Amino acid sequence: MQVEFKKQYLDEYDLRPLVKAVYNLFDDYNYKKAIAQEYLDSIYQHRISDKPEYSKYHKKVDTTYNTVEKREKVVNYLKDFDKKLDYLLSTLSEDERKVYKYSIIAREKDNVVRDEICKTDKTYYLIKKSCYVKFALRFGLVDGFTKNVFATISLFD
Repeated sequence: MQVEFKKQYLDEYDLRPLVKAVYNLFDDYNYKKAIAQEYLDSIYQHRISDKPEYSKYHKKVDTTYNTVEKREKVVNYLKDFDKKLDYLLSTLSEDERKVYKYSIIAREKDNVVRDEICKTDKTYYLIKKSCYVKFALRFGLVDGFTKNVFATISLFD
C-alpha cells in the first residue's frame, strides 16, 4: 500500500501532537538501544567468584542473571520495534520515505525537507501528516477510532 492517506482521513488528526509522539517514540527507541549496549558492557565487567553475593535481606543475588534478564527485555522490545518499522517502511510511498529520512531521523526543518522532495507547502504537509499518521497508527501512539494520541509506554513502568 504505497500511497498516502486521503485528506479526509488526515483532517481528523492534529499534526503537532503526532510529531511529538513520534519523536518521543524514536527517542525511547534510541535510549533503549543505548541501554541494551550498556547492559551488555556491564555483563562483561562482572567477575565470577566462588563466594555468592547477598543482599541486605540475606538473599542470594546473581547480578549477572539480573542484568541479562533486564537486557533480554530491552532486546525483545528492540526486535519488535524493528519488525514493525521494517513493515511500515515497506508501505510508505517514496515521498513519505524522504519525510521519514529527513524529518523523523535527521530532524531537519520543514523547509529543508520540502525542498528535498520538491513539493509545495500544501502538498508537503499532507505527505508529512500521512507519514506521521502511519507511524502513530502502526506503533499504537494513537487510537484509530477516537483519534486520541497516547503517550509512549516505557518498558520500565
